[in-house]
Amino acid sequence: MFDIFLLSFLATFFYTPYGYLFQKGNNLRSYSLQLIFGLIVLSFFSLFINFFSPLNKVLNTTFLIFGLILIFYFKHIYFKKKYFIFCLYSSIIIFLLITVSNVYRPDAGLYHLPYINILNEEKIIIGLSNLHFRFGHTSILQYTSAILNNLIFNNHGISYPSALISSAIIINFLSNLNHKYKKQIYDLHFFIVFSFIIFIFYKINRYSEYGNDAPAHLLMFLLISEIIKNINNPRTIISNYFLISFFILMNKIILSLSIFFPVALFFKKEIKLKIFEIKNIFLVFFISIWILKNVLVSGCALYPVKITCFEKLKWTDSKEVVKISTINEAWAKGWPDFRKNNINKLNQKEYSENFNWIKTWSKNHLLKITKILIPYLIFLLLILYLSKSKFKKNLKPIKNYLKYIFFVSALGTVIWIFKVPVFRYGYSYPIILLSLFFGLISQYFDYKINLKFFLKYSLIIMLSVFVFKNLTRIIFYDNKYYDYPWPKIYSMQEDNILNEPNSGYIKNKKFYYTNKNYCMYGYSPCGISIKNLNYENFLNYSLIYKTIN
Repeated sequence: MFDIFLLSFLATFFYTPYGYLFQKGNNLRSYSLQLIFGLIVLSFFSLFINFFSPLNKVLNTTFLIFGLILIFYFKHIYFKKKYFIFCLYSSIIIFLLITVSNVYRPDAGLYHLPYINILNEEKIIIGLSNLHFRFGHTSILQYTSAILNNLIFNNHGISYPSALISSAIIINFLSNLNHKYKKQIYDLHFFIVFSFIIFIFYKINRYSEYGNDAPAHLLMFLLISEIIKNINNPRTIISNYFLISFFILMNKIILSLSIFFPVALFFKKEIKLKIFEIKNIFLVFFISIWILKNVLVSGCALYPVKITCFEKLKWTDSKEVVKISTINEAWAKGWPDFRKNNINKLNQKEYSENFNWIKTWSKNHLLKITKILIPYLIFLLLILYLSKSKFKKNLKPIKNYLKYIFFVSALGTVIWIFKVPVFRYGYSYPIILLSLFFGLISQYFDYKINLKFFLKYSLIIMLSVFVFKNLTRIIFYDNKYYDYPWPKIYSMQEDNILNEPNSGYIKNKKFYYTNKNYCMYGYSPCGISIKNLNYENFLNYSLIYKTIN
């Protein structure tokens, strides 16, 4: 298990400096943000390079070496005790998360891992979504994973990005709380960050439940934290926050309203956006190649949103786009539960319309959502109650930027509920709402000494829960599967043994497919089926398109 800890330390150590352009500083809070921006920069390089080359181990190792060069170049920043402490904290959190963990199932086996595998072995494949429709809406995080597969980390590197994001944000939040706790600054930002970290320890505490969803939600929390923290700072670099927000969108389309949160910073007149700043040029270029990638892979700028599709492209399957969009929405609204007792009563499209889904959804998904959110809210309010605070007589009006953030969060919550109301898809919206509510209420009280006690021990208890749950899994997991104790990326079976899927040739190109759809990591390109597919070499790029019947 020591190799997991060591590589966790090295991953943090080598990749954090990539974010120095976006975040200066040499304390824990700064290092955590540098790691986040570093992963974003690496994602950009991964995406850009894949237009011309596979992300093979030799190529990816050069980024590890360049990270070391950056460390020596900025040795006044990284040859410091605080940086090694940051790497140590990060490696502990990552170790707890990924040791003897499952990957997010079944999605990881269906398309996360197979897509990473394709990136490591192929340059961009035009029309790849025809091999597996889920390849049309893969996350930018799959590119981050692909570029961490190098000669040092090997295939194990692909498991790190989600855990790196989690560790960076946990360290950032705890560091912010500790800084304000020592100075007894119990402001709005303090209580919002406190509510975020409590939710992380309460619900986002297992790597096997992360997938593409949890990292995006964690980044939403970080985005709100940074905006509220820096709202009065004239040196705030607003392009940084737009970069985070678009990175969130590249992970989860349902969180696309994240791009409106940084607008809150414009409520301060002294904050201006320099259009031709190098960071903004980087952002525009990043977004542009992401959209281009989407069009090349699926024929749509945002798959499976039909209005964004280019139907005249040879590889665009418009009928499949409409079908997948309908299926996704129906399943999110509880279609499998409805279908059990209502065979042939409504089709999926009819079920999703006119609130026909509300009754079924409320008996299942709604109960799950309320079982998670209500205890969380009660816990937060209980802290205020037990602290025996006194209500202030002179209340300040709520500032406009907070009203704006509240509105965007509320709108996001409504869209999530009425479009894809599965908890994991959009829970950051209501959590931001509840955290704002908790933070604003906290400003209406004068606190006694009890508050310090309850805040401190609430954090200690929740942190202990986070550590205990993960240590219990590590200590008592006795199944010595293949590649133990690393996350299981090769098979859906307990033994994690890689089995070769079915294969066949389309012209002279070999493809893999599996009847159960779980390609996992190992054979590439792998999808659902190669039936009715055509393949050709187009300008030295692989092109896959469907046969017209």
